[in-house]
Amino acid sequence: MNRIKNLSDFEKIYPKGLTKQQNKVLPLFLEGKTDQEIAAEIDVYDRSTVTYHIQKISLAFGISSKEKSDYRCMLIDLFIKYRRDLVGEKALKKCGLKSKPKIPFPEISEPLNSPFYIPRKSDSESHEEVKQPGALIRIKAPKQMGKTSLIKRIIEEAKKKHNYYTTYLDFSILEKSIFHNTCDFFRGFYSYISDQLPESPPLKNWDKDMPIVLSITRQFQTLLQNLDGVLVLALDEIDKLFEYPDISETFFAMLRHWHEKRNDLEIWQKIRLVITHSTEDYGRLDLNKSPFNVGIPIRLEEFDKEQIIKLAHLHRLDHKVVSPVMSLVGGHPYLVRLAFYYLVYQEQSRDELIKDASTEAGIYNDHLRRHLETLEQNENLGSVLKKIVTNSEPVYFEQQTKQIFQLDSMGLIKQDGNLVKPRCQLYHLYFRERLK
Repeated sequence: MNRIKNLSDFEKIYPKGLTKQQNKVLPLFLEGKTDQEIAAEIDVYDRSTVTYHIQKISLAFGISSKEKSDYRCMLIDLFIKYRRDLVGEKALKKCGLKSKPKIPFPEISEPLNSPFYIPRKSDSESHEEVKQPGALIRIKAPKQMGKTSLIKRIIEEAKKKHNYYTTYLDFSILEKSIFHNTCDFFRGFYSYISDQLPESPPLKNWDKDMPIVLSITRQFQTLLQNLDGVLVLALDEIDKLFEYPDISETFFAMLRHWHEKRNDLEIWQKIRLVITHSTEDYGRLDLNKSPFNVGIPIRLEEFDKEQIIKLAHLHRLDHKVVSPVMSLVGGHPYLVRLAFYYLVYQEQSRDELIKDASTEAGIYNDHLRRHLETLEQNENLGSVLKKIVTNSEPVYFEQQTKQIFQLDSMGLIKQDGNLVKPRCQLYHLYFRERLK
């Protein structure tokens, strides 16, 4: 007896593989009508005729009523997988099944009320550290690994649980005009932050002879004195500043200065800095004058198998989907979540989804195409990744070049000392075929 293995097998049977009478019975059965109700509606002699047709329909799909006492529910389950639109609420209830869960499309970050957010060890570490006087928390991970989701939860807990003042600034969405010069940037930075706080002192005209860092530091010290509590200053996607070396050098030196002042002035213990970044390529930045080698580093890791099983269950998927998906994309939070979303909503089997994943017809095409465009625009970057993806073994690099740092910040590679390999099988398959 042949069982349905994919959508192609299913479509060979429904609807053309069924008789005219079976195609009358089936939609009514899937709505949840009883055999007696179906008999009356299609004008047959009695309900036993309907029962006979349902048994024959099930058998056509490889489900025997003689072998399986729950063959009707198995038939309904098959249609949930391939033609969910035909299955009614009554039919679901009869088999103790629930409607398809309402699952939002995966975005850049998980909303605060999302049931699909999976906490990691980094969550508890961050929530604990933000309570420390003068804390500086550095969250590092490639893009789409969950940095923004985490930083927003740090802010939420700090605000609701500890009653801290909180501010948030995403550098990736700042308008270009703010980066015209150092003075404009610092004025804009102070305005963004102070607008989120009550009774912030107005921005004064800075003395042209006074260093900018000293001016804004005095401004923030006055701001802290006006607040009757702790201030969490959350700065997301801070990598953006590396495009403007003159600004980043001054700004990062200022953050380092603020962190160090907590040892001299108690007022600076009221500020808790939380920053996210993707790269460790700090360019010409003097690390003795930056925030990247002080404070507490938090590195976001991939999901482990147990966490992905939990995520699968939240999507009401069988745990059997976990190993194949992990073989393709590892524990990358966004890529796993995207696969689960499509397994719930797309009329495509797990095997088909994985087979098409590295092609233009696959669910990851937009994600992969964006990376490919970046690599094609940067010839050196593309050639380094090509060397990595065309080798069956990890590639040895004598030193970490700028390209290695960039590929790591993009989330395309994994490093183990001087050995480098593609982050996952998806990237290996896709870029091996496309990089020239």
